[in-house]
Amino acid sequence: MRVETIGDCTLYNGDMRDIVPTLSSVDCIVSDAPYLVSKGGFAANLQLEGGFGGWMKDYGNGGDIVKCDIKWSDWLPIVYAALKDDRQAYFMSNGKNLKAAWAAAEAAGFDLHTILTWDKRSALPNKYYQNVTEFTLFMRKGKAFTIRNPASKSLVSIFQRDESSHPTEKPTELMSLYIENSTWSDWVVLDPFMGSGTTGVSCVQSGRPFIGIELDETYFDMSCRRIEAASRKPNMFRPKNDNTPPADMFAPATPVAGAA
Repeated sequence: MRVETIGDCTLYNGDMRDIVPTLSSVDCIVSDAPYLVSKGGFAANLQLEGGFGGWMKDYGNGGDIVKCDIKWSDWLPIVYAALKDDRQAYFMSNGKNLKAAWAAAEAAGFDLHTILTWDKRSALPNKYYQNVTEFTLFMRKGKAFTIRNPASKSLVSIFQRDESSHPTEKPTELMSLYIENSTWSDWVVLDPFMGSGTTGVSCVQSGRPFIGIELDETYFDMSCRRIEAASRKPNMFRPKNDNTPPADMFAPATPVAGAA
């Protein structure tokens, strides 16, 4: 196992099933875990009668783009045990995997807050409706607390500008939204499937300690480079004195006047 430390980020190259049980408890989990993702709804463009024309004339999308040898039920109980009580977690999924992810998360002990939607503003063409959205299970372990910006919407539209060659990279802005809504500056964020390191970059920019785990050495090196580059950039917008949650963070919400 290889370990790299970059500022407040500790990065592990190895299998999360071996590493997470050895860690101290963490305050938040934000992860785009591996799941089977195919390139579209047909084997190849030329198999369709007449094919496509115009900008899609050379398009073909046969085969899977993500290698996955781990199930939701294999790892969700592990991260549940690692998360402190009364904390929140974010697990990303596409539509096809959402049901399985939800069921496995609840079986592990998590409770669902709500399902969040990311509008990617772009999609791969296929013979069905083109998917422009992905989903996030916003969950908790234990008591609920109000997110730091309750004006945040459950649907956000953020265009993905790739900063790496990872096939399922997520926007830093999206991960930062989740991290900053569910943590304070000394709360540790875990991503057990670090990929290209976007969650780590978001933690650096938000001033949060980060633990990242990645099995693939190529992507691990990619994460190290991105997080190292982010750590060299001063963040003038990092909040000050942001390490103390409010004393009433677990207080019930104030009822709305006139509500039934």
